[in-house]
Amino acid sequence: MTDTGGPLVALCVGHRCAALRRLAGTADGVDRVAEAVRSTSGAVLVTAGCLGGCDRAALAALARRAPGTGQPGPAVWLSEVQTPERTAGLVAWVTAGGPGVGGAGAGPLPASLRTAVTGVGPPVRVGPPR
Repeated sequence: MTDTGGPLVALCVGHRCAALRRLAGTADGVDRVAEAVRSTSGAVLVTAGCLGGCDRAALAALARRAPGTGQPGPAVWLSEVQTPERTAGLVAWVTAGGPGVGGAGAGPLPASLRTAVTGVGPPVRVGPPR
């Protein structure tokens, strides 16, 4: 079976991010993102104990995985995804196909996430540290 590509979501589930979700009333946010990933063709969810950006509140990174190889492209880093609006935006973006410049199945960045973008960086690495 050939990999069709799709969004790759890296989500911080460390202690601080989890606490921020509870305080914001979005403790179910990780489950909501996981459900969006399950219902989106080719989507992959990676959870991390800590992504190391605690000064930016709860973090997520989204990238587009290439069809065939599954290799992720550049990652869009988002901050404060513990808020109800940004949690909903993250779920909507994943469901719409996530990021990708002209990529098949890619969706536009929801308005609720426009001020959450903290940068675009190298692809998210999946696997053991080098």
